[in-house]
Amino acid sequence: MSPQQQLTFYYKLLRQHGLNDSHSGNGSVRNNGGFIVTKTGACADIIQAEELVDCSLKQALPEKASLDAGIHQKIYQQFNQCQAVLHAHNPYTIASTLSSDTFCPVDFEGKLYFSELPVIDCANEDYRQVMPSRISECLKNHPIAIVRSHGVYAAAESLELAYKWLCSIEQSAKIKWLAKHA
Repeated sequence: MSPQQQLTFYYKLLRQHGLNDSHSGNGSVRNNGGFIVTKTGACADIIQAEELVDCSLKQALPEKASLDAGIHQKIYQQFNQCQAVLHAHNPYTIASTLSSDTFCPVDFEGKLYFSELPVIDCANEDYRQVMPSRISECLKNHPIAIVRSHGVYAAAESLELAYKWLCSIEQSAKIKWLAKHA
């Protein structure tokens, strides 16, 4: 599969597995010295590879690019090994971190992959200017960044690994919720 086909495949999987609603989240992958990203308002149910937006690592981002394209750009600028970024609105992860400054998995895999994760506050004002640095800073020490009331960003060497991180943290959040309510 081409990078474009891979990105649309994983973006659709996030929707199919309940990590995003029809028009939420976003994703990107490095390509030709820059990166390609989902467009603003992309519908995961019907997105096509031709709808993805080409972006530069150093130049201004196209208007059609996702609202979070600046976050993706900053991550690629800071982490040469990073080849993919996925962002999802994981419901159990969001719910379990609304009133906590950290997330500590209780399951074996969660502890193995993440241990204790900080929860970043989402800046409503100046979102595009503030959040790229906050999220990139968190990713220096963790494979994912959890943003309170917003979602999770995963940066990895591949789209498959970024997808794994998003699924794994959501599974840990579900297990933690079930354990609390059992």
